[in-house]
Amino acid sequence: MKKLIYLSLLLIVFSSCEKILDKEPTDQVSLEDLFADVPGTKTALAGSYKALFNSEHYQLNTMVYPDLVAGNIKYSKTTNVVLTDIFNAIQNATESSMNGTYSGLYGELNNINNIIKYAPAAAGSATEKNKIIAEAKCLRALVHFDLLRIFSKAYNVSPDNNQLGVVINLKPQLFSDTAPVRSTIQQSYQTIITDLTEAIAAFDNTDVGVLNGTNKQNFFTKTSAQALLAKVYLYANQWDNAYNLADAVIKTGKYFLLSNANYVGNWALKTPSSESIFEIALETNFAANGLGAYYDITNTTYRQYAATNDLMGLYSATDVRRSASMFNSIAINNVTYFFTKKYASGGTAQTPVKLLRLSELYLIRAEAAAEKSSPDLTQANADLNVIRLRADPSATALNITAKADLVDAILLERRKELAFEGNLLYDLNRRKKDITRVDGDSQNKNLAATDYRLVMPLPINTITANRSLIQNPGY
Repeated sequence: MKKLIYLSLLLIVFSSCEKILDKEPTDQVSLEDLFADVPGTKTALAGSYKALFNSEHYQLNTMVYPDLVAGNIKYSKTTNVVLTDIFNAIQNATESSMNGTYSGLYGELNNINNIIKYAPAAAGSATEKNKIIAEAKCLRALVHFDLLRIFSKAYNVSPDNNQLGVVINLKPQLFSDTAPVRSTIQQSYQTIITDLTEAIAAFDNTDVGVLNGTNKQNFFTKTSAQALLAKVYLYANQWDNAYNLADAVIKTGKYFLLSNANYVGNWALKTPSSESIFEIALETNFAANGLGAYYDITNTTYRQYAATNDLMGLYSATDVRRSASMFNSIAINNVTYFFTKKYASGGTAQTPVKLLRLSELYLIRAEAAAEKSSPDLTQANADLNVIRLRADPSATALNITAKADLVDAILLERRKELAFEGNLLYDLNRRKKDITRVDGDSQNKNLAATDYRLVMPLPINTITANRSLIQNPGY
C-alpha cells in the first residue's frame, strides 16, 4: 500500500513555472507519485521553503523569542498577548509556548529528509537533482541550527561539549522506528557543518536555482550557504573558519550594503535589497496577520511587541536606526511605544522575513577577526566601523586596542543592527553574558548567564513530540 503524505500545509501545485509560495495546496499524494520525477521533487522542495513561514517558525516564534527574552522587546498591552511565559521566564514543559516550535520544526525536518532520500531516484536531470538535494541540506542545517539554539545550551559551555544538544534527524522518522535520541552539542554542530559543507561542494557558482520565478535570495545558493555556515562557525567558536567564509561572501561582490539614505525605506519593500542574502519569500497577495501584524501600529488586535527603552537608548540622535527614523510611535493609555519598521505591517503589506544580511557578515568577520588564531584587531575595527558609520556617518571611527573591549563593542553593534531579527539571546548565551532587562514588567527581569531558563525545555513527552510529526508530517 502506498504511503501517503499530506499536503495541507506544504505542497505547491505547478502551473507554467514553479514559484516557492504562489500556489494553493492540493489534497494528498503518495510518496511514489510525488518523487517520481524532478517536477514532483521540486514541489516538495517548494513546500519545505514555505514551511519556514509558519507561525511556529519565522512567522512569529523564532523571530520574537530571542529578542523578547533578552531585552529588546516589551509588551504594549496586557491582554491577548503571545509568548508571555517566555517573557516571564516561566518554564512549563507541558504547556510551553515553544512546544509547537519543537514539533513543528521536526515536522519540517521529516519533509526535508524525504526530499534527500527520494530525490536521487527521481526521473529527470541529474544537475537539477543535485541542486535540489543541496538546497534541502541547507534547509536541514538551518532547521537543526534553530532547534539547537533554542533547546540546548550554547557551544563551549562545557570544555568537551559533551552536554546534550538536540535530536538530529537525518532520515524520515516512522512510528515503527526506534525513538530518536539526543546528540551531544559537539555532534549536533558537526552535523550542521557537514550538511552545509556538502551542499556548498555540490552547488555551482551561479545563483540560478531549480525553482523558477524566484529571486536568488529566496532559495539557498552556494553563497548563501557559505553565509549560513559562517554564522554556524561563529556560534561554534571556530573563528578562523568563520572569518574565512564571511570574508569570502563579502568579497564575492554579489551583495552591497544599503546607503544610509536607503536603509529605512528598503525594509518596506517586498523585493530583496542589495544586502539581503537569504530571506523567506511571501505568497502573492499574502493577507494573513503574520509577523508584521505584531508590530503594526494600526493593528490594535495583534500589535504588542514594542521596543524597550533600553534598546532605544543605544542609538545616537544621528543614527538612522533611532526612534525617529526606524520606528513608528503611538501613544497607548498615555504612554508612547515604539514599534520597529523592519516588520511594520501585516496583511497584504507584509514584507519577507530576512534571515541573512550582508551587515551581519561584516559583524561576523569583525568578531572572528578579533578571536582567530592570529587576531587582526585592525580588520575587526574596520568591519565594525563599516556598520557603525553606515548607520551614523556623524559617529567617530573606533580604534579599540583591547580585544575584550572590541568584542563587547561588536556585540553592542550586533544588538543595534540586528534588533528584531532573532539574534540577541543567542549572542548573549554564546558569550556567557547575563541578561539585565531594565524595561517592561517581566516577573523575572534579570537572568544570569548560567540560568537554566535561558534554554527552552523539551516538551514533557519528547518521544510523542518527535513522533507527532509522523502522524501529521506536514506535507
